[in-house]
Amino acid sequence: VAEEHKSTGKWKNYPSSAKLAKEGDAVRILGAYLGNGVEEADVWTTRLAKVNNAMARWKRSHTTMGGKKHVAQMIVGSMTQFLADVQRMPEVVTKRFTKMIRDYLWDDRKHIPVAMEYLLLPQNRGGL
Repeated sequence: VAEEHKSTGKWKNYPSSAKLAKEGDAVRILGAYLGNGVEEADVWTTRLAKVNNAMARWKRSHTTMGGKKHVAQMIVGSMTQFLADVQRMPEVVTKRFTKMIRDYLWDDRKHIPVAMEYLLLPQNRGGL
């Protein structure tokens, strides 16, 4: 198919303007990115950048810890929910989002006063 389309510019009765995806190209279908040889983590690159930009804007405000919790839920949760539902989120991407949240909550400090596993506990058990 690809060779015939490449040499003649068409294939059977498909329109000549139809784009043929190459190996490794992600094609968006109903919100999910599919394709042969597509790296799962690469699909998340634009979403990581979008969330990172939004978090950077929120870092400029003076938000309380409770407010930061809501911002993290609102930004990271809402911007990733659909894609995570239709497309698996790789562990490396999960770690990047967790680091974004950690850096936002603690203003980019290297040594944080409360470990993330305690913050993730329910509120009645001391979590955020």
